[in-house]
Amino acid sequence: MDYVGISALGLPCGSGAIESAVRRVINLRIKGPGIFWKEQSAEAILLLRSYYKAGRWNLLKQMAISSESIIAT
Repeated sequence: MDYVGISALGLPCGSGAIESAVRRVINLRIKGPGIFWKEQSAEAILLLRSYYKAGRWNLLKQMAISSESIIAT
């Protein structure tokens, strides 16, 4: 990552927000007390959440519909 260039543009370039999100989303929700996930299921739910939070839910739905029609033919 070009930290110098990013700083020169006045943009934030720290990892604190990402580290905080990992703690909140993954450690507290996925690894919480009494919560057990299979690795494949946890990865799938995190993928769904990432599409939703990024505002790309409709894209994911379109991809799912397209793959269903390909499988059906």
